[in-house]
Amino acid sequence: MRRSWRELRVVAFLAAAVLVVGVAVAGACGVFRGVPEHAPDPLVDEPAPAVSGTTLGGRRVELSSWSRGVTVVNIWASWCGPCRAELPEIAAFARRADDGVDVLTIDTRDGPAAARSLLAEVGASDLPVVQDPQGRLAVAWGATGVPETFVVDASGTVRARSRGAVTQGWLEDQVRRWAPR
Repeated sequence: MRRSWRELRVVAFLAAAVLVVGVAVAGACGVFRGVPEHAPDPLVDEPAPAVSGTTLGGRRVELSSWSRGVTVVNIWASWCGPCRAELPEIAAFARRADDGVDVLTIDTRDGPAAARSLLAEVGASDLPVVQDPQGRLAVAWGATGVPETFVVDASGTVRARSRGAVTQGWLEDQVRRWAPR
């Protein structure tokens, strides 16, 4: 069975399009970060960027007013595979967290319907989520991909950052390390 040149060009075009989309999604999820793990982080030991907005649940949020203890800020998107795997971990951590620990998530480059759908799917609908449809908050935090997680101490200083999905152990260690004594 011989294929015509036209059919071959269509197949080649479709294959190239799939490759381009795959590279774009991988890049957006942080696969091609190019930032070594040991590189100094310019945001660590600096004041946390401002976060203000309304959560998906309609609650007004001002990160600057949270000064009781440690705040975990997680930046994610519904189209990111590692985020999909990480959100249940973040939600479980938030549910078990001590009274002096807050968790705030930022859904970037997404719409509320996609965010709500993913949260419902992974059992994380109770997470406080601030929408960042244009990615401005993610840029302010210096995010180079998603997911990224930051730990902010009671003084409002960023103390730790994780590029990529975090584990329960990492979250617990960071909270123990930076919680007021």
